[in-house]
Amino acid sequence: MNKMKKRVAALATVAALVTSAAAHADFLYNLSSTAQSGLPNFVLTVPALLTVSTAFALSDFDAINLPGGDPVLSVSILNPLGAPEVNFNVQNGYFGFFWTSANAFVGPGQYCAGTLDCNNTAAIMTIRDIGAAPEPGSVALFGLGLAGLAAWRRRR
Repeated sequence: MNKMKKRVAALATVAALVTSAAAHADFLYNLSSTAQSGLPNFVLTVPALLTVSTAFALSDFDAINLPGGDPVLSVSILNPLGAPEVNFNVQNGYFGFFWTSANAFVGPGQYCAGTLDCNNTAAIMTIRDIGAAPEPGSVALFGLGLAGLAAWRRRR
């Protein structure tokens, strides 16, 4: 019976390691306006790929360049998996960049506003998966699990 408890404990340790060591990936959205100077750009990091229309406050951005004109109140990424649009909500209305439906933000890559290539486009959106970073507690738990398995093996 004691041997069975040890096996169950070892399996529980391995299961805990598998479930707790899940990594957290971030996606970096970088909008670069190209049509003319004076248009806004931004860099935004989100924990998951955007799949629904989402509005962001200016404080959500890693970096944002809003040259001249009306103060920007918020920025929205609309229909990211359909015909995406990046809307700048300014005091006197809206200003935006539009993408064709064939060029939706379906995953990491480079997308060009209004065209299927990046020649003569108003803006380029670059989406990058900036990798997975395990939580420090997960790494410690993984080490404890390995030590437990080694101890269990040695006692056998």
